[in-house]
Amino acid sequence: MPIGYLDVPTGVALSAKRDLVAAMYDAMHEAYPFPDDTRIFLREWPGDSVSQNGLLGSEPARPVFMVYVPQGASPDVKRTMVKKINAAVAGAYPLPDPAIFIDERPLDLVAINGGFLADDQQRVEDQAAAYS
Repeated sequence: MPIGYLDVPTGVALSAKRDLVAAMYDAMHEAYPFPDDTRIFLREWPGDSVSQNGLLGSEPARPVFMVYVPQGASPDVKRTMVKKINAAVAGAYPLPDPAIFIDERPLDLVAINGGFLADDQQRVEDQAAAYS
């Protein structure tokens, strides 16, 4: 279920993006192994479409990664994931201070195909076993 959005500047080669998402997937899947349904969306922005402190194109754009994940991973597991994602992003985009935001959601606030994940008792049990 992890779904991530990486906002970055344009201009990185396709091969670097492939390496980047593979490394990010590995880090996310290690932290959130169940189910194996991890999505990463790269959102690229030209410099004239990014503002810092009210000024367009004034600074190199800081990469920002927002990931939506289920609750349950331990703080140590999340620390490891963040370090690996940070290294992958910094390797592909040599820019200052990548930011990572983790948004944890309980299964009663996530619906797939019209149904809440919390209503699937087997899913709840399998996730608890995977994240404990």
